[in-house]
Amino acid sequence: MINNLNNHRNYLHTIPEIALKEFKTAAYIRKILDEEKVEYHNVGTSTIAFIPGESESCIAFRADIDALPLEEESNNPFKSKIPGMMHACGHDGHTSILLTFIQEIKKLMLHGTTLNKSLLFIFQAGEEGAGGARFIIADDFYKSKQIEAIFALHVYPEINVGEFAVKTGYVSLQNINLDITLTGKGCHGAQPHKGTDCILVGAKLVEAYQSIKSRNIPSYEHFLLTIGSFHAGTVRNIIPGSLSMLGTIRLENTSLIPFIQERIEHINKGFEIAFDVKIEMTFQPFYPPIFNNASLFEKALNVLKNKKVFTDISLSGSEDFSFYSKNGTPGLFVLIGTRDEEKGHVCALHNNRFDFDNEALVHGVEFFKDLLKEYKVI
Repeated sequence: MINNLNNHRNYLHTIPEIALKEFKTAAYIRKILDEEKVEYHNVGTSTIAFIPGESESCIAFRADIDALPLEEESNNPFKSKIPGMMHACGHDGHTSILLTFIQEIKKLMLHGTTLNKSLLFIFQAGEEGAGGARFIIADDFYKSKQIEAIFALHVYPEINVGEFAVKTGYVSLQNINLDITLTGKGCHGAQPHKGTDCILVGAKLVEAYQSIKSRNIPSYEHFLLTIGSFHAGTVRNIIPGSLSMLGTIRLENTSLIPFIQERIEHINKGFEIAFDVKIEMTFQPFYPPIFNNASLFEKALNVLKNKKVFTDISLSGSEDFSFYSKNGTPGLFVLIGTRDEEKGHVCALHNNRFDFDNEALVHGVEFFKDLLKEYKVI
Protein backbone atom coordinates (compact mmCIF):
# COMPACT_ATOMS: atom_id res chain seq x y z
CA MET A 1 0.00 0.00 0.00
CA ILE A 2 2.67 2.51 1.00
CA ASN A 3 4.53 2.01 -2.28
CA ASN A 4 1.42 2.97 -4.25
CA LEU A 5 0.80 5.95 -1.99
CA ASN A 6 4.39 7.11 -2.41
CA ASN A 7 4.30 6.73 -6.19
CA HIS A 8 1.05 8.64 -6.54
CA ARG A 9 1.65 11.42 -4.07
CA ASN A 10 5.31 12.09 -4.93
CA TYR A 11 4.49 12.41 -8.63
CA LEU A 12 1.27 14.40 -8.24
CA HIS A 13 3.03 16.83 -5.91
CA THR A 14 5.48 17.74 -8.69
CA ILE A 15 2.72 18.65 -11.19
CA PRO A 16 0.28 20.94 -9.33
CA GLU A 17 -2.41 22.47 -11.55
CA ILE A 18 -5.01 25.08 -10.69
CA ALA A 19 -8.78 24.70 -10.81
CA LEU A 20 -10.27 23.23 -14.01
CA LYS A 21 -6.84 23.10 -15.69
CA GLU A 22 -5.67 19.82 -14.15
CA PHE A 23 -4.78 18.19 -17.48
CA LYS A 24 -1.63 16.31 -16.43
CA THR A 25 -3.25 15.30 -13.15
CA ALA A 26 -6.31 13.93 -14.96
CA ALA A 27 -4.10 12.08 -17.43
CA TYR A 28 -2.22 10.40 -14.58
CA ILE A 29 -5.43 9.37 -12.81
CA ARG A 30 -6.85 7.89 -16.01
CA LYS A 31 -3.59 6.04 -16.71
CA ILE A 32 -3.81 4.31 -13.32
CA LEU A 33 -7.50 3.50 -13.88
CA ASP A 34 -6.64 2.02 -17.29
CA GLU A 35 -3.92 -0.11 -15.71
CA GLU A 36 -6.40 -1.36 -13.11
CA LYS A 37 -9.06 -1.93 -15.80
CA VAL A 38 -11.56 0.32 -14.04
CA GLU A 39 -14.41 1.92 -16.00
CA TYR A 40 -14.46 5.73 -15.88
CA HIS A 41 -16.25 8.73 -17.29
CA ASN A 42 -14.73 12.16 -17.92
CA VAL A 43 -16.32 15.46 -16.89
CA GLY A 44 -13.81 18.00 -18.13
CA THR A 45 -10.70 17.38 -16.04
CA SER A 46 -12.77 15.52 -13.44
CA THR A 47 -12.92 11.73 -13.62
CA ILE A 48 -15.70 9.49 -12.26
CA ALA A 49 -14.58 5.88 -11.83
CA PHE A 50 -17.05 3.03 -11.33
CA ILE A 51 -16.71 -0.53 -10.11
CA PRO A 52 -20.01 -2.44 -10.36
CA GLY A 53 -21.10 -4.74 -7.57
CA GLU A 54 -23.88 -7.24 -7.00
CA SER A 55 -26.29 -4.38 -6.21
CA GLU A 56 -26.85 -1.16 -8.12
CA SER A 57 -26.91 0.64 -4.78
CA CYS A 58 -23.70 2.63 -4.68
CA ILE A 59 -21.24 3.99 -2.09
CA ALA A 60 -19.31 7.01 -3.40
CA PHE A 61 -15.95 8.49 -2.45
CA ARG A 62 -14.66 11.88 -3.54
CA ALA A 63 -11.17 13.37 -3.81
CA ASP A 64 -10.39 16.86 -5.08
CA ILE A 65 -7.42 17.16 -7.45
CA ASP A 66 -6.55 20.85 -7.95
CA ALA A 67 -3.71 22.91 -6.46
CA LEU A 68 -3.14 26.55 -5.50
CA PRO A 69 -1.26 29.49 -7.07
CA LEU A 70 1.55 29.54 -4.49
CA GLU A 71 5.33 29.26 -4.83
CA GLU A 72 6.41 26.24 -2.80
CA GLU A 73 9.15 26.60 -0.18
CA SER A 74 10.44 23.06 0.28
CA ASN A 75 13.59 20.99 0.00
CA ASN A 76 11.69 17.80 -0.77
CA PRO A 77 12.86 15.85 -3.83
CA PHE A 78 9.23 15.84 -5.04
CA LYS A 79 8.84 19.60 -4.74
CA SER A 80 6.57 21.31 -7.27
CA LYS A 81 8.12 21.65 -10.71
CA ILE A 82 5.54 24.23 -11.79
CA PRO A 83 6.57 27.81 -10.92
CA GLY A 84 4.01 29.62 -8.81
CA MET A 85 1.86 26.55 -8.12
CA MET A 86 1.81 23.96 -5.35
CA HIS A 87 -0.40 21.45 -3.57
CA ALA A 88 -0.79 23.62 -0.48
CA CYS A 89 -4.16 22.12 0.50
CA GLY A 90 -3.24 18.45 0.29
CA HIS A 91 -5.36 17.53 -2.70
CA ASP A 92 -2.47 15.41 -3.98
CA GLY A 93 -2.87 13.41 -0.78
CA HIS A 94 -6.63 13.02 -1.26
CA THR A 95 -6.11 11.82 -4.83
CA SER A 96 -3.39 9.40 -3.75
CA ILE A 97 -5.65 7.91 -1.07
CA LEU A 98 -8.45 7.32 -3.57
CA LEU A 99 -6.19 5.83 -6.24
CA THR A 100 -4.56 3.51 -3.69
CA PHE A 101 -8.00 2.58 -2.32
CA ILE A 102 -9.06 1.51 -5.82
CA GLN A 103 -5.90 -0.55 -6.17
CA GLU A 104 -6.57 -2.24 -2.82
CA ILE A 105 -10.12 -3.10 -3.93
CA LYS A 106 -8.91 -4.51 -7.23
CA LYS A 107 -6.38 -6.63 -5.35
CA LEU A 108 -9.16 -8.04 -3.15
CA MET A 109 -11.30 -8.77 -6.21
CA LEU A 110 -8.37 -10.54 -7.87
CA HIS A 111 -8.29 -12.88 -4.88
CA GLY A 112 -11.99 -13.67 -5.12
CA THR A 113 -13.70 -10.95 -3.08
CA THR A 114 -17.18 -10.06 -4.35
CA LEU A 115 -18.56 -6.55 -3.97
CA ASN A 116 -22.09 -6.62 -2.61
CA LYS A 117 -22.64 -3.01 -3.68
CA SER A 118 -21.31 -0.83 -6.47
CA LEU A 119 -18.61 1.77 -5.85
CA LEU A 120 -18.14 5.24 -7.32
CA PHE A 121 -14.90 7.21 -7.10
CA ILE A 122 -14.93 10.92 -7.93
CA PHE A 123 -11.66 12.64 -8.78
CA GLN A 124 -13.05 16.14 -8.77
CA ALA A 125 -11.50 19.17 -10.44
CA GLY A 126 -11.82 22.77 -9.34
CA GLU A 127 -12.57 22.66 -5.62
CA GLU A 128 -10.50 25.78 -5.00
CA GLY A 129 -12.96 28.51 -5.88
CA ALA A 130 -14.41 27.04 -9.07
CA GLY A 131 -17.10 24.85 -7.53
CA GLY A 132 -16.17 21.81 -9.62
CA ALA A 133 -18.64 19.65 -7.70
CA ARG A 134 -21.48 21.46 -9.49
CA PHE A 135 -20.43 19.95 -12.81
CA ILE A 136 -20.29 16.46 -11.32
CA ILE A 137 -23.79 16.51 -9.83
CA ALA A 138 -25.19 17.85 -13.13
CA ASP A 139 -23.57 15.06 -15.16
CA ASP A 140 -25.83 12.28 -16.50
CA PHE A 141 -23.35 9.51 -15.65
CA TYR A 142 -23.26 10.61 -12.02
CA LYS A 143 -27.02 11.07 -11.87
CA SER A 144 -27.58 7.58 -13.27
CA LYS A 145 -26.03 5.98 -10.17
CA GLN A 146 -28.08 5.01 -7.11
CA ILE A 147 -25.79 6.66 -4.56
CA GLU A 148 -26.57 5.62 -1.01
CA ALA A 149 -23.87 7.72 0.64
CA ILE A 150 -20.83 9.81 -0.29
CA PHE A 151 -17.65 10.25 1.75
CA ALA A 152 -14.65 12.58 1.54
CA LEU A 153 -11.44 12.93 3.51
CA HIS A 154 -9.42 16.10 3.95
CA VAL A 155 -5.92 16.28 5.41
CA TYR A 156 -5.78 18.45 8.53
CA PRO A 157 -2.53 19.67 10.12
CA GLU A 158 -4.19 20.74 13.37
CA ILE A 159 -4.41 17.12 14.58
CA ASN A 160 -1.72 14.46 14.70
CA VAL A 161 -1.05 11.65 12.24
CA GLY A 162 -3.42 8.77 12.96
CA GLU A 163 -6.10 11.02 14.48
CA PHE A 164 -9.43 11.96 12.91
CA ALA A 165 -12.01 14.71 13.31
CA VAL A 166 -15.66 14.32 12.34
CA LYS A 167 -18.94 15.72 13.61
CA THR A 168 -22.59 15.61 12.75
CA GLY A 169 -24.47 18.63 11.42
CA TYR A 170 -22.75 21.72 10.02
CA VAL A 171 -19.02 21.30 9.42
CA SER A 172 -18.08 24.28 7.25
CA LEU A 173 -19.55 27.68 6.43
CA GLN A 174 -21.46 29.14 3.49
CA ASN A 175 -19.30 31.49 1.47
CA ILE A 176 -20.46 34.62 -0.36
CA ASN A 177 -18.26 36.46 -2.85
CA LEU A 178 -18.27 40.25 -2.78
CA ASP A 179 -17.05 42.32 -5.75
CA ILE A 180 -17.26 46.08 -5.15
CA THR A 181 -16.39 49.00 -7.40
CA LEU A 182 -16.41 52.53 -5.99
CA THR A 183 -16.36 55.45 -8.43
CA GLY A 184 -15.73 59.05 -7.45
CA LYS A 185 -13.81 61.92 -9.03
CA GLY A 186 -10.07 61.87 -9.46
CA CYS A 187 -7.91 64.92 -8.90
CA HIS A 188 -4.40 66.10 -8.00
CA GLY A 189 -3.24 65.01 -4.58
CA ALA A 190 -2.48 68.63 -3.70
CA GLN A 191 -6.05 69.70 -4.55
CA PRO A 192 -8.33 67.12 -2.86
CA HIS A 193 -11.18 69.64 -2.69
CA LYS A 194 -11.55 69.35 -6.47
CA GLY A 195 -12.36 65.65 -6.41
CA THR A 196 -13.85 62.82 -4.37
CA ASP A 197 -11.27 60.72 -2.56
CA CYS A 198 -12.19 57.10 -3.32
CA ILE A 199 -9.49 55.74 -1.05
CA LEU A 200 -10.80 57.66 1.97
CA VAL A 201 -14.38 56.60 1.25
CA GLY A 202 -13.32 53.02 0.56
CA ALA A 203 -11.45 52.78 3.86
CA LYS A 204 -14.51 54.02 5.74
CA LEU A 205 -16.68 51.59 3.78
CA VAL A 206 -14.54 48.62 4.90
CA GLU A 207 -14.91 49.81 8.48
CA ALA A 208 -18.66 50.21 8.12
CA TYR A 209 -19.05 46.64 6.82
CA GLN A 210 -17.48 45.34 10.04
CA SER A 211 -20.34 46.89 12.02
CA ILE A 212 -22.68 44.26 10.51
CA LYS A 213 -21.15 41.57 12.73
CA SER A 214 -20.86 43.72 15.86
CA ARG A 215 -24.24 45.47 15.64
CA ASN A 216 -26.59 43.55 13.33
CA ILE A 217 -25.84 39.82 13.80
CA PRO A 218 -26.53 37.96 17.07
CA SER A 219 -23.28 37.09 18.86
CA TYR A 220 -24.05 33.35 18.79
CA GLU A 221 -24.12 33.25 14.98
CA HIS A 222 -21.04 32.20 13.00
CA PHE A 223 -20.38 35.20 10.74
CA LEU A 224 -17.21 36.59 9.14
CA LEU A 225 -16.76 39.39 6.62
CA THR A 226 -13.30 39.96 5.17
CA ILE A 227 -12.11 42.38 2.50
CA GLY A 228 -9.06 40.67 1.08
CA SER A 229 -8.29 42.90 -1.91
CA PHE A 230 -8.30 46.73 -2.05
CA HIS A 231 -6.88 48.36 -5.18
CA ALA A 232 -6.76 52.00 -6.29
CA GLY A 233 -4.36 54.42 -7.90
CA THR A 234 -0.92 54.15 -9.49
CA VAL A 235 1.10 57.13 -8.25
CA ARG A 236 1.55 59.00 -4.97
CA ASN A 237 0.20 62.43 -5.94
CA ILE A 238 -3.01 61.62 -7.81
CA ILE A 239 -6.26 60.78 -6.04
CA PRO A 240 -7.75 58.01 -8.22
CA GLY A 241 -11.23 58.19 -9.66
CA SER A 242 -12.15 54.63 -8.73
CA LEU A 243 -11.18 51.65 -6.65
CA SER A 244 -12.08 47.97 -6.48
CA MET A 245 -12.49 45.63 -3.55
CA LEU A 246 -12.89 41.88 -3.29
CA GLY A 247 -14.28 40.28 -0.19
CA THR A 248 -15.73 37.14 1.27
CA ILE A 249 -18.47 36.43 3.80
CA ARG A 250 -18.67 33.17 5.75
CA LEU A 251 -21.71 32.09 7.75
CA GLU A 252 -23.53 28.99 8.93
CA ASN A 253 -27.12 30.22 9.09
CA THR A 254 -28.06 30.66 5.43
CA SER A 255 -31.41 32.23 6.36
CA LEU A 256 -29.42 35.38 7.18
CA ILE A 257 -28.27 35.85 3.57
CA PRO A 258 -31.14 38.16 2.41
CA PHE A 259 -30.74 40.36 5.49
CA ILE A 260 -26.95 40.62 5.05
CA GLN A 261 -27.30 41.55 1.39
CA GLU A 262 -29.88 44.20 2.25
CA ARG A 263 -27.70 45.58 5.05
CA ILE A 264 -24.68 45.94 2.75
CA GLU A 265 -26.81 47.58 0.07
CA HIS A 266 -28.14 50.10 2.61
CA ILE A 267 -24.60 50.91 3.78
CA ASN A 268 -23.53 51.40 0.16
CA LYS A 269 -26.51 53.66 -0.54
CA GLY A 270 -25.76 55.77 2.52
CA PHE A 271 -22.15 56.23 1.45
CA GLU A 272 -23.24 57.19 -2.06
CA ILE A 273 -25.39 59.98 -0.62
CA ALA A 274 -22.91 61.08 2.04
CA PHE A 275 -19.81 61.19 -0.16
CA ASP A 276 -21.21 61.71 -3.68
CA VAL A 277 -19.79 58.46 -5.06
CA LYS A 278 -21.24 55.53 -6.98
CA ILE A 279 -20.92 52.01 -5.53
CA GLU A 280 -21.58 48.89 -7.60
CA MET A 281 -21.62 45.49 -5.95
CA THR A 282 -21.90 41.87 -6.95
CA PHE A 283 -23.16 39.73 -4.06
CA GLN A 284 -22.75 36.06 -4.99
CA PRO A 285 -23.55 33.22 -2.56
CA PHE A 286 -21.43 30.27 -3.69
CA TYR A 287 -20.45 27.20 -1.64
CA PRO A 288 -23.18 26.09 0.78
CA PRO A 289 -22.14 24.83 4.23
CA ILE A 290 -21.30 21.14 4.49
CA PHE A 291 -23.89 19.24 6.50
CA ASN A 292 -22.77 15.85 7.79
CA ASN A 293 -25.46 13.17 7.89
CA ALA A 294 -26.13 11.83 11.42
CA SER A 295 -26.39 8.19 10.34
CA LEU A 296 -23.11 8.33 8.39
CA PHE A 297 -21.48 10.04 11.38
CA GLU A 298 -22.43 7.10 13.60
CA LYS A 299 -21.04 4.64 11.05
CA ALA A 300 -17.77 6.58 10.93
CA LEU A 301 -17.49 6.56 14.73
CA ASN A 302 -17.99 2.82 14.71
CA VAL A 303 -15.28 2.40 12.07
CA LEU A 304 -12.92 4.68 14.02
CA LYS A 305 -13.63 3.23 17.47
CA ASN A 306 -9.94 2.38 17.98
CA LYS A 307 -8.72 5.81 16.84
CA LYS A 308 -8.55 9.15 18.59
CA VAL A 309 -11.47 11.12 17.15
CA PHE A 310 -12.34 14.78 17.73
CA THR A 311 -16.05 15.50 17.39
CA ASP A 312 -15.99 19.23 18.17
CA ILE A 313 -13.94 20.64 15.27
CA SER A 314 -15.60 22.87 12.70
CA LEU A 315 -14.09 24.63 9.69
CA SER A 316 -14.38 28.38 9.22
CA GLY A 317 -13.60 27.87 5.55
CA SER A 318 -15.86 26.61 2.77
CA GLU A 319 -15.73 23.43 0.68
CA ASP A 320 -17.65 22.42 -2.42
CA PHE A 321 -18.23 18.88 -1.10
CA SER A 322 -21.35 20.60 0.22
CA PHE A 323 -22.94 20.45 -3.25
CA TYR A 324 -23.19 16.65 -3.11
CA SER A 325 -25.30 16.57 0.04
CA LYS A 326 -27.23 19.70 -0.97
CA ASN A 327 -28.22 17.66 -4.01
CA GLY A 328 -29.94 15.21 -1.65
CA THR A 329 -27.24 12.57 -1.20
CA PRO A 330 -26.29 11.77 2.43
CA GLY A 331 -22.67 12.83 2.86
CA LEU A 332 -19.86 12.80 5.41
CA PHE A 333 -16.75 14.99 5.39
CA VAL A 334 -13.95 13.70 7.61
CA LEU A 335 -10.65 15.31 8.62
CA ILE A 336 -7.52 13.17 8.80
CA GLY A 337 -4.50 14.25 10.84
CA THR A 338 -1.15 15.09 9.24
CA ARG A 339 0.57 16.99 12.05
CA ASP A 340 4.01 15.66 13.00
CA GLU A 341 6.06 18.10 15.07
CA GLU A 342 9.19 15.94 15.03
CA LYS A 343 9.30 16.06 11.24
CA GLY A 344 8.30 19.73 11.11
CA HIS A 345 4.93 19.09 9.49
CA VAL A 346 3.05 21.81 11.36
CA CYS A 347 2.23 24.44 8.74
CA ALA A 348 -1.40 25.36 8.07
CA LEU A 349 -3.29 24.59 4.89
CA HIS A 350 -2.74 27.14 2.08
CA ASN A 351 0.75 27.87 3.44
CA ASN A 352 3.62 27.61 0.96
CA ARG A 353 5.52 25.37 3.41
CA PHE A 354 2.62 22.98 4.03
CA ASP A 355 3.68 19.34 3.84
CA PHE A 356 3.09 15.94 5.43
CA ASP A 357 4.56 12.45 5.48
CA ASN A 358 2.99 10.01 3.04
CA GLU A 359 2.61 7.50 5.89
CA ALA A 360 -0.23 9.68 7.19
CA LEU A 361 -2.28 8.73 4.14
CA VAL A 362 -2.30 5.03 5.08
CA HIS A 363 -4.89 5.83 7.74
CA GLY A 364 -7.13 7.31 5.07
CA VAL A 365 -7.01 4.23 2.86
CA GLU A 366 -7.70 1.98 5.87
CA PHE A 367 -10.65 4.16 6.88
CA PHE A 368 -12.22 3.78 3.44
CA LYS A 369 -11.60 0.02 3.46
CA ASP A 370 -13.20 -0.28 6.89
CA LEU A 371 -16.23 1.65 5.64
CA LEU A 372 -16.73 -1.05 3.01
CA LYS A 373 -16.86 -3.63 5.80
CA GLU A 374 -19.26 -1.46 7.80
CA TYR A 375 -21.56 -1.29 4.76
CA LYS A 376 -21.07 -5.01 4.13
CA VAL A 377 -19.74 -4.26 0.66
CA ILE A 378 -16.93 -6.77 1.27
